[in-house]
Amino acid sequence: MTSTNTPLTVIARMRAKDGREAALHDALTALVAPTRQAPGCLAYDLHTEVGEPARFWFYEVWRRREDHAANLEAPHITGFLGQAADLLDGDLEVHFLA
Repeated sequence: MTSTNTPLTVIARMRAKDGREAALHDALTALVAPTRQAPGCLAYDLHTEVGEPARFWFYEVWRRREDHAANLEAPHITGFLGQAADLLDGDLEVHFLA
């Protein structure tokens, strides 16, 4: 188990529904600035997969797990999650790395 004082790396992958690529890109881009300002955020980078414009990835690094968990309760994140079903093709896939 990872210590709470150990940095946490998060990789998140998602795919836009057909025709919703631009809307998902805009919604994800809107998360970047406020998340980068969150306590404990060391990196929060949005990427589009080469050759797969409907596939988006986040690369995140957090000072501690608790910082990441607290950010998930922030209004910009909960707001996005509320509209995710309209934008995402399938589930949001998240991996936690120590």
